[in-house]
Amino acid sequence: MKKRSYSGLYIIALTTFFLGCFLLLVLFGTRAYRQVALRQSSNNQHRALLSYLQTVTRSSETEISTGEGEYGTMLTVADGDTGFGTRIYIYEGELVEDYGKLSSSLMPKGATAIAETARFEIEEIREDLLQIRTDEGSVYIHIREGGRP
Repeated sequence: MKKRSYSGLYIIALTTFFLGCFLLLVLFGTRAYRQVALRQSSNNQHRALLSYLQTVTRSSETEISTGEGEYGTMLTVADGDTGFGTRIYIYEGELVEDYGKLSSSLMPKGATAIAETARFEIEEIREDLLQIRTDEGSVYIHIREGGRP
């Protein structure tokens, strides 16, 4: 009688086991990477609006003012002594940026949409510190010396 050798079956079973483990590792790794990437993308989208508001205000060396306008809370950033500037306010559920002559009326239909938000609140913490709150969160803005009217 011939003696059977199980070494061939053992090698095939071991190879199949390692291949299965490798495929499961790839599957779980892909899933984990996808979740991390989605979380990071969501975080970047939330931070984009707040970062934009910080950039607009920090880029100004001149007058920054807040108040109530025709469409609610409005942030005004003057463009030097030119009489022009940026006005940021909510119009039809979007935060918009309206650049033009500060003495003229607002033109929300021609304004640039920044982001969708139903909330735009500005609180003066100190004379040189503002807190801006939107649906995406809040951000503190330090106003440089000479930046307040």
